Amino acid sequence: MDEVRAATAVLGTAVQEPNIDALDVTLADIEAARDRIADYLPRTPLISSETLSKRTGTRLNLKAENLQKTGSFKVRGALNAVLQLTPEQRARGIVTMSAGNHGAGLAYAAALVGVKCVVFMPEFGVPAKIAAIKGYGAEVRFAPTMQALRAAMEAHRDASGMDIVHPFADAAIIAGQGTVGLEILEDCPDVEAIVVCTGGGGLLSGLSLAVKSQRPDVRVIGVEPEGAPTVHKSLKEGRVLALEHIQTVADGLAAPFSAPLPQAIIERYVDDVVLVTDDEILAAFRLILERTKLLVEPGGAAAVAALLTGKAGLDVGTRTVATLSGGNIDIERLKGLL
Repeated sequence: MDEVRAATAVLGTAVQEPNIDALDVTLADIEAARDRIADYLPRTPLISSETLSKRTGTRLNLKAENLQKTGSFKVRGALNAVLQLTPEQRARGIVTMSAGNHGAGLAYAAALVGVKCVVFMPEFGVPAKIAAIKGYGAEVRFAPTMQALRAAMEAHRDASGMDIVHPFADAAIIAGQGTVGLEILEDCPDVEAIVVCTGGGGLLSGLSLAVKSQRPDVRVIGVEPEGAPTVHKSLKEGRVLALEHIQTVADGLAAPFSAPLPQAIIERYVDDVVLVTDDEILAAFRLILERTKLLVEPGGAAAVAALLTGKAGLDVGTRTVATLSGGNIDIERLKGLL
């Protein structure tokens, strides 16, 4: 089994960030993001599965973000951020850190508007994700661990003058990811619960804000791997924390820390964040492929894993949507996981 490199998941230190006195993202920002990116990105479908509904005890639809351009929801936020860059920022270029999906989304968005883009990735990153980022025209640089990415990105920013587009702490990124929530409400107006694959919290925060601002009765549940419980731990401690070690098959959900802005939104709008094991993720991954013919990466199966195990805590028959957050998986790795 391929894993994000580390030993066991243990709690690290508090992340030093400015205090968030007020939420810097609104429903109006998410609606503006929807209009801004609409001409560039397709609307992803909701897909039903009788088998998955029976297995989870819910009336289930899957939000197929694995079918989005670049293979994940990440391009939504990336494009929203890039389209708002000033002429001066476009001239300087942009830099980010990523396990892969945000990097691909940002590289794609940067190529659309002719902006130079540098992506810092872990040395053990998924080869298919590295190749995709390079294929979109971005430069890829490496750091030895997930935890070292931030320092490498910031050092490059200081040396080059490039602007950072953070994978989940940027207000424009969160607003772009929130467009997933708008589409779910429009396409499934009777939805009662939404279960969301969660890494650094960009999708969970944006989606929950979009949904709860209009339908506070809808339950929103985040799902993290047990080996990368960044948001879960931070909520439990009441402060933003970093993990010293992470270990999970779900590389796309292996954020080593969260950030004050998404965490503040999650605290306000999300009903629960639950943890699933790698074995539970892989069981869901295989079942999704077998029964829906949709190929997701392991992280994209986490929400379904929480439903199959009952960890999402939903009543029988609940009208539910689960996110399939990404589908970027290396072919050789796929062989091993199957």
